[in-house]
Amino acid sequence: MSLLASAFTASLVAPRLRLEAQEISGKGGEPNDEEFWGRIRSAFDLPQGIINLDNAAYGPPPREVIDNLISDIRSIEALPSRRLGELYREKTAKVVVPQLAAVLGVPPDEIAIVRNATEALHTVVQGVPLKRGDEVVCSAHDFWTVLDALEQRRARDGITIRRIVPPIPAPSAGELARQYAAAITPRTRLVVVTHASNVTGQLYPVRLIAAAAHRVGAEVLVDAAQTFALLPHTIPDLDCDYYAASLHKWLLAPIGSGVLWMRKPLANKVSPLFPPWPDSVGMFRYMGFGTYPEPLASAAEGAIDFHQKIGAVRKAERLRYLTSYWRRRVELLRGVRFYTSSAPEASCGLAVFEIAGLDAGTLQKHLWDTHRIVVRTMQAEARVPEIRGIRVTANVYTSLSDLDRFIAAIERVIQVGL
Repeated sequence: MSLLASAFTASLVAPRLRLEAQEISGKGGEPNDEEFWGRIRSAFDLPQGIINLDNAAYGPPPREVIDNLISDIRSIEALPSRRLGELYREKTAKVVVPQLAAVLGVPPDEIAIVRNATEALHTVVQGVPLKRGDEVVCSAHDFWTVLDALEQRRARDGITIRRIVPPIPAPSAGELARQYAAAITPRTRLVVVTHASNVTGQLYPVRLIAAAAHRVGAEVLVDAAQTFALLPHTIPDLDCDYYAASLHKWLLAPIGSGVLWMRKPLANKVSPLFPPWPDSVGMFRYMGFGTYPEPLASAAEGAIDFHQKIGAVRKAERLRYLTSYWRRRVELLRGVRFYTSSAPEASCGLAVFEIAGLDAGTLQKHLWDTHRIVVRTMQAEARVPEIRGIRVTANVYTSLSDLDRFIAAIERVIQVGL
């Protein structure tokens, strides 16, 4: 066996430190408490020399979550015909679903575990009864796959799509609410609202928009992929009818799980994407997508525990602090334009900016090739040609030295070019 292989094998079996509850709960943990957040960072196995500032796409789980995932996979694969179902019944159904429901502030029988936010969103968009002439209101800054699903319904069923184009950045939550209210008519049946836009980072006043929708009898679908486990909230806070989110973004669960919620009376109204299992009722009707790698869902238990140990408010305050830290310095640089408002009520953890005259894809490639910094380009969506920047998203493990390195890389790009 090579030295490299030996070292890798040893890393798998060697005891590794775990972050105990008393280390991250209780006092401390202010947004600028680097010693505290350094302990949080120690709970992750991070690749050396790489700075990941693309956490809005996927959040790397803490080490303990990965260890539990691997343990469950080994157990199941040894006797899958029996243990796969056991893991769902004993862990996912009995532990994870109630924990998720508690975080969301809803009864456990109102949520379904699905494979990602896209599946949850498509379940509603494709399954809500709509006929020719019915209207759906959405935003040009919604997630592209939601807009694709709406286009499919328009082609199939003849629905009308009324799409607003928000200003960049939006001057106020009230202006966004006004735009939605102006687009809603007596023929509106569904309003799609992104809690935080993945292309701008803008927070949307969901409750105000929902009030306008409910006045005409329309239902509201919330895409919370960029706010669940980042922006403190519960579903009742939003007064929506449907709610979709991923667990592998800000909750830091393994890639491949999401959550769908809907008001209980609606569970018999919305058609599932897949024919439901025989005798399935309620939200279990939306989980009939065949064989599923159950450890992905069950491993969310550790991610929820980690999230709750940190605390939702403390986590959000840290992410706002980190975003403000790098933004204050970058926005002073020549040619920089932010698409995201700096107002606390307008964003949380996501910021998008461009450098005049510089292609965002070229900048993204340069940051990786030269500095090993990962960011996301936001210029690929043809429906929003006005957005052509990069999205930067830190996480609870991000250090100020990481951000200093990113800021220095941007400064050098502006000073000397690529």
